[in-house]
Amino acid sequence: MWKPTRALITGASSGLGESFARKLAAQGVNLILVARRTDRLLSLSEEVKSQYGVQVEYLSMDLSNENSAQNLFEFATVGNKKVDFLINNAGIGPYRPFLESSWDDHAKVINLNIYTLTKLCHLFSKHMIKHGEESSILNIASVASFHPLAKFSVYSGSKFFVRNFSDVIRYELRKTNVSVTCLCPGGTGTEFSQNNNQNVKNSGVLMDAEIVTDAGLRGAFKKKRLIIPGFLNKLNCAFAMVMPNSLNVFLSDKVMGMAISQKE
Repeated sequence: MWKPTRALITGASSGLGESFARKLAAQGVNLILVARRTDRLLSLSEEVKSQYGVQVEYLSMDLSNENSAQNLFEFATVGNKKVDFLINNAGIGPYRPFLESSWDDHAKVINLNIYTLTKLCHLFSKHMIKHGEESSILNIASVASFHPLAKFSVYSGSKFFVRNFSDVIRYELRKTNVSVTCLCPGGTGTEFSQNNNQNVKNSGVLMDAEIVTDAGLRGAFKKKRLIIPGFLNKLNCAFAMVMPNSLNVFLSDKVMGMAISQKE
């Protein structure tokens, strides 16, 4: 089974990104960690370097900015360094009705979840093909990619893009050394909810981040197309695929309303 040597992880300062970093470091994989919070990146970097003896580079940046993907690519590949594993984990999605969010908020979701992710895939796919070593891209979507969610209109739309985009570039790259996998978690016990205007009514229904990242890494290492962690999440997505969209919107809104509420 394939294992990377140098991985780039976006959104690495907490949650799934931090878990990915720890698990890869434990396997001897060198890391490039990217997020906005410098203090957390520094702390995580020093910790995994000390514990596992791997090389860790980090870069504090806002990936919703237009030039961030190019700047990150240049940072990661300076001196002809090779990246053979890209984890596009960074993502945001404030939970509120479409018109209650400002356009700037919507633009940040689109820029981070779609624009930067797509450009990183473009830059690093070419880079990986050029260096010729076995490589993989893991794009983090969501079970929301199967559901048109009220109060999550732009977020769920962006994750639908990620899932379908991943399928297409996987097909186009099938004869190269680059494999593409898409991970679609459901509700997970990370800081995502509190950072995105949500009150979780029952935290017991959230999956553990460790389980989600284990599933994602196994899938990427085995070059699987799509990973949906958890039986109920798989069932949920299967039903969504056969329901009319109008019914899907209605039922998804009711289910989400039972699970979370909007912060004031």
